[in-house]
Amino acid sequence: MAIFALIWAGLSLTEQVSIHLLGPTVKQFTNSAFVLSLVLFLNPAFGFIAQPLVGILSDKIWTPVGRRAFFLITCAPFVAICLWLVPEARALWHIVVLVLIYQFFQDVLWGSDHPLVADLFPPKQRLFVVSLLLVTGQLASWIFLKFGMTLFESGELYKIIAVVQVVLVSGLAFFLNEKPVKQIERPKLTIKRYVSDIWTHPALRKFAILNFTMAMVLNLAVNGGFLPIFAKENLGASQAEYGASWSAAALAPFFLSIPMALIIERYISKRWALTGGFIMMTLALAIGWLSQTMTHFYWMALTWGFGYMLVTVTYKPFLTEYIPSDIIGQVSGAINICYGLGRSVAILMAGLTIQYMFGNNYRFIFPLGMVMAIISIWVSLSIPDLRYHARKRGESE
Repeated sequence: MAIFALIWAGLSLTEQVSIHLLGPTVKQFTNSAFVLSLVLFLNPAFGFIAQPLVGILSDKIWTPVGRRAFFLITCAPFVAICLWLVPEARALWHIVVLVLIYQFFQDVLWGSDHPLVADLFPPKQRLFVVSLLLVTGQLASWIFLKFGMTLFESGELYKIIAVVQVVLVSGLAFFLNEKPVKQIERPKLTIKRYVSDIWTHPALRKFAILNFTMAMVLNLAVNGGFLPIFAKENLGASQAEYGASWSAAALAPFFLSIPMALIIERYISKRWALTGGFIMMTLALAIGWLSQTMTHFYWMALTWGFGYMLVTVTYKPFLTEYIPSDIIGQVSGAINICYGLGRSVAILMAGLTIQYMFGNNYRFIFPLGMVMAIISIWVSLSIPDLRYHARKRGESE
């Protein structure tokens, strides 16, 4: 658990680069919100290719270091090299080339990492494990935002994250201690079966839809790369001020993830935990839409952090309870396509509407996100928590 949590912290730091550094970095080379969105779009675009392929391949291969760890070990150095070179870029095309390579291998890392929750831990431990991942990831994010953003102007933050990526992700992946999984005889994998394995299963179909709407919620307003630009252009904040205020979003996940995971596992249906998380996200986006000062922005961050914690702690353990163990990578990759599609649509929609409908006013990322959050609430309420109902009936797991 500790090793996996530290790997997650390393991956979370490179994701923070995409969310908080990449947008302002690209903005130095273009004032077009749409061009900015096209560069930020590269991350989810590669997710369509990398994550499904990695999911399928990692289900079927076995190496001396395991099946998922192999990709963590080999891909993290490519991400690190690109991050190291970003501060040296002198033109927009330099950034585009580096982002192309960086985001491709970053998506491979996420495609290989996600199935490990189900590979390494039984269902009753997964809420705790995901909460532990969230705690370490949010601690890393808090340090990144609170202190790292002060190094934005010098470019040193990119190089620090590059080193950390290799040490935490590549280095620790050697010690994950994966075990081979017994393969079940299944029909030959075709595109039709790849889709039907999810779409004909009522719960997995709903999770796929939820992954799409959740991606829209996360990336329209917060994770898409537009939030630091909103803070600068609409609220007059520097990058350091933005980092210090948004670091508050890490407080609830850091302090409450493990207690909430234990409470949810024993007493609360995961359906209601998910729903509560999206309700808090909707409230946070409403605060962001109305915010006029960095104090308002700080309260948005606190509220968002609580909602994000509930959704993140709950979603993945909830999903894995419905996936057969021998095709976890395949199904996770397929459902991640929905996330990549939602993230892509969100980023392009934000860039287009901001530039051509809202006069380059980044404030309008928030109402767009609120609409998708409300849809996510509706989908969450339709997914039954079978383990919770079994516990209520007193059945053994």
